[in-house]
Formats: sequence, C-alpha cells, structure tokens
Amino acid sequence: MRIGILGSGVAGRSLARGYARHGHEVRIGTRQSAVEDLPVGSPAEVVADADLVVLAVMGSAAEELVASLATELDGKVLIDATNPLDFSSGAPGLFVGHTDSLGERVQRAAPGARVVKAYNTVGNALFVDPDLPGGPPTMLIAGNDADAKATVTDLLAGTGWDVVDLGGIEASRYLEPICIAWVAYGFSAGTWDHAFRLLRGAPAS
Repeated sequence: MRIGILGSGVAGRSLARGYARHGHEVRIGTRQSAVEDLPVGSPAEVVADADLVVLAVMGSAAEELVASLATELDGKVLIDATNPLDFSSGAPGLFVGHTDSLGERVQRAAPGARVVKAYNTVGNALFVDPDLPGGPPTMLIAGNDADAKATVTDLLAGTGWDVVDLGGIEASRYLEPICIAWVAYGFSAGTWDHAFRLLRGAPAS
C-alpha cells in the first residue's frame, strides 16, 4: 500500500521504517523539508496520494490537524495512533475520557474519514514486528467502518500482531485509558519494551 504518516516524531518515523521493511510505499506528511532519510511531503499532498493514513502526532494537536485535512481525508482509512495524554499534574492522565475520547473527536473532525483506533496501547519500538516471548501481543482496535477495520487488521497481522476488534469508535473510551496502564508499568518497571496480550479460553461447545 501507499501509506501516508502524519507526524515526523519518533512514532511516525518508527512506523515509516517498519512499514517500508514490509514493502509498503511510505511518505511522512510534515512541514519540515527533511526527516532523516525518509521521504516527506506536505500533509495535504501525502494524504491525497495515500491508500491509508496514520495519525501519529501529539494528542493535543490531533483534532486541529485532522480538521485541516478533512477534505483530503474523505473516504480514506485513517489509523488514529494518538492518546490524549496529560502530565500537568505530574502523574499520567487523560485530557478527555469516560463520556468522550480522542478517537471520537478525530472522527468528528473528519466525518468522511474511516477512522480506526490502533497502536495507542504500546510503545513505538514495538509498532512493527513486536518480537516478544510468549507469542505475538494483542492490538486492540476500534472503529465504525467494517471494511476499514479489515484493512487495518490485515496490515497489523502482516506486521506481527494478534488483533482484537472492540467495536465502534466509541470503544476508544476504553482503549485510551489502557495507555495509562502501559505507561504506569513502564515507570514502575523502568522498561518500555512491554505489550499486552489477550488470552482466550476455548469456545463453549
């Protein structure tokens, strides 16, 4: 696929390099003229040319950026990899939650985009090919469009993930707080190479 990544930070660069290893054509949408050795373009150009777009910016910038690209995002699969993180109190928290989520706000900012929440419960080092003991970790996803979720599931499965669909985009209200559990464990253990796995019992006969 042609994948456009909005965000030139460590998360966006990690995704770009990982996807490229799997044969995808990747460009980063940024206002910068260069991002290390990665191909770049303006956000609007990159989105218009992409088969699939990943939003990988700070949560505080997500809504405004997506709203500015709503026309270009119309009909596109948009993976929302952001979290509404807030460290103003010193401890990790969220600036939206319980009755709304950043995933839902992103969807409202670009109503024609087919938003799928993913990648927000793990660190960027494990975004692609997460080789951990005990088998592949689980990527929890959410979104309103079944075809978009199937596309994202195929991308994730092809890059090393077990995938579990939690339902509509409103399930981001549950996904985003999981990031806080991931961060809390990181601070407690002093390590950031962890991910969650969902273990399933045998189907009832």
